[in-house]
Formats: sequence, structure tokens, C-alpha cells
Amino acid sequence: MRSIVTLGLAALAALVAGCQVVGYAGNTNFDNPFVNDTIGARPYNFPIVLSFPDDTMYFFPIYEGAPRSDLEVLAMRCFPSDGGRVVVSATIENQGSSPIAPDWFRSGELDAIRVVAIVTKSDGSRERVDASTMLPLTVAGKTTLSMAPYAQASDVVRIDVIADPDHVVPDPLRDNNVLSWQGSMKTAADCSVNR
Repeated sequence: MRSIVTLGLAALAALVAGCQVVGYAGNTNFDNPFVNDTIGARPYNFPIVLSFPDDTMYFFPIYEGAPRSDLEVLAMRCFPSDGGRVVVSATIENQGSSPIAPDWFRSGELDAIRVVAIVTKSDGSRERVDASTMLPLTVAGKTTLSMAPYAQASDVVRIDVIADPDHVVPDPLRDNNVLSWQGSMKTAADCSVNR
């Protein structure tokens, strides 16, 4: 009985080892030269690792390459609070081809996106505050995050907003992730900057 099971497992292993995924290119059942010549064969990198969001279909990758996102800080605004402090809000857009979802295994955080504001006061001291969201940011999706530093509006001379300071989001370019404002807020908390 053991030899029959052993022989069956060896035959199954040989069958599975010989299987390949060819796709449409070179497949005689779907012989269309206009399509097959343009698509070409696609290499599969094994082992396939499960991830979220799932980019596989029956454990085979369905998208070309790694996920790509392109975070851009579109605008920043300042609002006065009741105690005279400044409240900074930043609008972020995902201009890439992949959604940004919370991935605890990659970053150790439960948040999808984190934004940091570095507020510089007139005496040269700096204060760093951050905000994050757990909601996924879809392709071409926008979100606005607000941060409330302890600095008084009249003391602020510079504000730098940085999207994804820990480089968790797969953004290969990182050319529009920082937006800065410099000036004086003597009369009101106003630091409106649009990209």
C-alpha cells in the first residue's frame, strides 16, 4: 500500500513540475498573430507571496511589475484655532497606478498614509506634528489631513508638509511629496499654497 501511495505522489510531483503557464502567446488554441505578436510571453517569478490588496488570480500575478503609487501634496492651508494656535491641513492625491491600502506587514503601522508638518517658529525652534488615515487611497483619490501644532500663529515663519516621510508607499519618483510655505502670520493664520 505504501509503494502505491509513494508511486502516486511521485507521479503527481512529476506532473506538477512539468506544468507551465504559457498564456495566449504561442498557444495554438488561441492563434491570433495580431495579438500574440504584440503581447509576448510573460515570465513568472516564483514563489508567489500573498499580499494585500491581492494582485493575483489563482496565485498568478495579473499586473506587470511591482505596485506603483505617486503621492503628491496638492495644497496646504492654515486655519486659526480658538487659542490662537495654527491648524495645518494638507491635501494629498495618489497619481500612481496602484491603490494605497493599509499594510501592517510592510510598515508596522495600521495607517495607509502618514503626513508630517514641520513648523518653524521665529526663534528658530521646530515642532513636528503628523496625521494619518487608515482609509485606502484609490487611484486618483484625494484626502485631506489636519494637524494641530502647539505653536502660536504669530510665531510661525515656515511650514514644511511632507507626505510619507518614512518612505513606506512605493513611490519611485518622490518629486512632489514636499510643499513649503514661508512668511509671516501677524494678522491671521493664512498659509495657503497650491501646487
